[in-house]
This record gives sequence, C-alpha cells and structure tokens, in this order.
Amino acid sequence: MTKSAKSNSTDATEANNLTANEFDWPQGLLNSAGFLLNRLGRRLHERLNLALAPLQLTTQELGLLRIINEHGPLTQQSLGKKNLTDRTTVVHLLDTLEERQLVVRTRNQTDRRSHLLYLTPRGKKTLARAIKITEREQVDFLQPLTGDEWQSVRSSLIKLLLHHEQT
Repeated sequence: MTKSAKSNSTDATEANNLTANEFDWPQGLLNSAGFLLNRLGRRLHERLNLALAPLQLTTQELGLLRIINEHGPLTQQSLGKKNLTDRTTVVHLLDTLEERQLVVRTRNQTDRRSHLLYLTPRGKKTLARAIKITEREQVDFLQPLTGDEWQSVRSSLIKLLLHHEQT
C-alpha cells in the first residue's frame, strides 16, 4: 500500500470512528443526514459569502446570475422555479442586481405580462470573477477529501437530488 493510500485509509477509518464527544454533539446528530448536510451547507455558505463580499455579491445572487447565464433569457417566474425561490424574493434580488447593472429586465415580446432577464456585460464580468472565487473556496473547503472521495460524495448528492427533485 502506498503512503498516500495508507493515509487515505487511515483518514477514512478515523472519520468512521468519530464520536459525538469530539464535536460535543449528541451521537444522534452525527447519524443525521439533515444535520450533517445542513451544518456543512451553512459552513460553506458562510465562507462563500465572505469570499464574495469584495464583489458585493451574495451566494443567492450568484445563483441567479449563474441560472440566467446558462438558461437565459428567461422570465422571473422561470428563474424562481429553477432556483426554488419565491416570487417576492426573486423580485427583491433582481432589483438589487438590476441596480448594480448586472442584470437587465426587458419586456417579453411573446408575453407582454412578463419580463425576460439578461446579464449585462458587467454582469458577465462579475459572474466570471465570482466563479473563480467560489471555485477556489470549494477547493479549499474540500481539501480534507481526496479527489475520489469528493467524486463519491458528489455522485451520492446528485443521486439524492435526482430522486427527491422528481418526487
């Protein structure tokens, strides 16, 4: 066994042997998918928001920019559905992004009751910078995992998402 394989094996064994006392949490929490996913999600969310602060961007706003970039132009309603965000929150976030000249809303010519969302050139530049920042943060956040471990976690999370998004 190579040194890195032995180290990875040791790390996996240590992770499997963690006790609640090491975290000062009840053992039941360490067996709770909801608790573990939520705790890690909050930690990553905090880190990303701090990293994005120089761009005056939040993770929620970044999510909207990414969706508009990949699926746009699209309506506010479609954006809310794709991001699982209620209409009021979408409008508030878009107002902020529009004020910062990152997004523009134009009247939808095929349905005059709605608006289509586009990224502005400034929005595209900000998005590119934000993606670089979040990719660096992700690498740092996932540093305790090997590449294979991350791919395993990623595959499992996607599998869970696919199952629960369809139900």
